[in-house]
Amino acid sequence: MIQRAPTFRRFSRALYALLAVLLFLSGGCATTPPPPFRVEPARREKPAAGETVPLTEREHRSADYAVINALSSDTYGSLARYYLGDEKFAYLIAEFNKNARIVPGKEVVIPLKPVNPGGLYPEGYQTVPILCYHQLSPKKSSNKITVSEETFDRQMAYLKVSGYNVITLRQFLDFVECRRRPPQKSVLITIDDGWKTARTIAYPILKKYGFTAVLFIYTDLIKDKQNSLTLSWDDVLALRKSGVFEIGSHTVTHSDLGKVSDDQLQRELQDSQRIINAKVGITPDVIAYPNGVFNKKVMDSMSKYGYKAGFTVVRGPNAFFQNTYALNRSMVHNSERLSDFAKLLETFRRE
Repeated sequence: MIQRAPTFRRFSRALYALLAVLLFLSGGCATTPPPPFRVEPARREKPAAGETVPLTEREHRSADYAVINALSSDTYGSLARYYLGDEKFAYLIAEFNKNARIVPGKEVVIPLKPVNPGGLYPEGYQTVPILCYHQLSPKKSSNKITVSEETFDRQMAYLKVSGYNVITLRQFLDFVECRRRPPQKSVLITIDDGWKTARTIAYPILKKYGFTAVLFIYTDLIKDKQNSLTLSWDDVLALRKSGVFEIGSHTVTHSDLGKVSDDQLQRELQDSQRIINAKVGITPDVIAYPNGVFNKKVMDSMSKYGYKAGFTVVRGPNAFFQNTYALNRSMVHNSERLSDFAKLLETFRRE
């Protein structure tokens, strides 16, 4: 029997409250309390022009936190690079300090370990919506799931000007596996099947806005030779190397996984990985179920082939406690109204 992913509405308020209390008490995916030590007075002398004070000489540190006396040269990005290994984690320091402007002579607290990786708060919890596109077209189409180039561009512009953070697949998996939460107002973009417009329309627009996406391909659709309808394997390789697209599996034949035989299920799951690896040099560990359907047999087979996540087309966002083999995605239809698009972008759920 085909199963679909559970929705968040099935979680009662009582269950949520119990989860929040347990997580808070256990120190797991709950908000971490303030630094467990008294900070000694930080040095406040202002360095001479051109002089810098090494971070090690102006920090106080515990196992979990560092507190520095800021200089005018400090930014959240530079602090993230020094303490967390990458500027992309600047938001973790900024949000911990309530996004306050860094003021020379004032203290900045740097969490050295993931804080509240599940985004769970007393008033609710963080969620990440996943947008699911299929075909794009130069002009408006009567096909419900074909989005015009103009509309796609307007939607990406809306994400940009509205302060949404388009995250990578790895950032999303870190969140649902409760390792590290992404920035506030995060969204993941996915495109299914492998139509040529992923390269001719989606790629230049995503690149213009500095966004990334996951391309889920079913391998029978991809051709060795160039054509105007579908991606070629050279196209897929170029998209992967561009850094704009990550590649996931959408099976081999796009068959209904809830109805195939055991042998065909193995082929759809395993051979798609093998073919993609042979053609573009990566073995995908995520899959978008054709038509969004699956059953227990499919889910039981996922780990056998190294899959970490399975994506449906059940509308709704994802919290850290979502089943990673039953992740929600909201299909984007060809409506030109941005208000319809905005309804898909729930990034926090209040309880």
